[in-house]
Amino acid sequence: MKTILKIGCGVLFGLAVVAIVGIVLIGQCLPPAPKHVTPIPEALPPPVPEKPAGNIIRDLAYMKAVGYGYSDDADPEPEGVQIGFLWYDSKSAQIYFSNTPMLVTIELFTTKFNPKTMKSEPDRSVYKGQAQIDSLLSHIRIPFEHIKVNPSIDHQFGMGKVTVHTPQQGEFSDEMELVPLYEKPKE
Repeated sequence: MKTILKIGCGVLFGLAVVAIVGIVLIGQCLPPAPKHVTPIPEALPPPVPEKPAGNIIRDLAYMKAVGYGYSDDADPEPEGVQIGFLWYDSKSAQIYFSNTPMLVTIELFTTKFNPKTMKSEPDRSVYKGQAQIDSLLSHIRIPFEHIKVNPSIDHQFGMGKVTVHTPQQGEFSDEMELVPLYEKPKE
């Protein structure tokens, strides 16, 4: 009887080993269980200039104006002064906008040197006018013939003051230096 018991236990143990090996081999053949994956959100598109609601430029804190010569013909000599604008928010980051009509007042001056302050100062108003702009890409061109200077006594570069009248956010002003007032005389 002991022999039958030993043979029976050996057969059961052998069947158990075969079953475990079979389960392991079958488990290796099956694909792995799917992992839980958190979906990654898609990147947002870059901001696009948009029309602000009610003609308000969002978070407008200040603006800078720059005056430089422009050429609109085949030669490189400037025909006038072009005024460009840079718009900034309360964090001094540039603002992008369009379709916001604004009135701009411009005044250009000849300059004189003040020996006490060691700086150039406005001397005489040589141009005053207004123009309309409506976006960050707007600029204003003033032909030299509209600027009333005398090249024999006035310096070629002057100063300018620009005031932008926004529809609902008040006025923003800036002063420009080294604004060309006339074309450099040919020698």
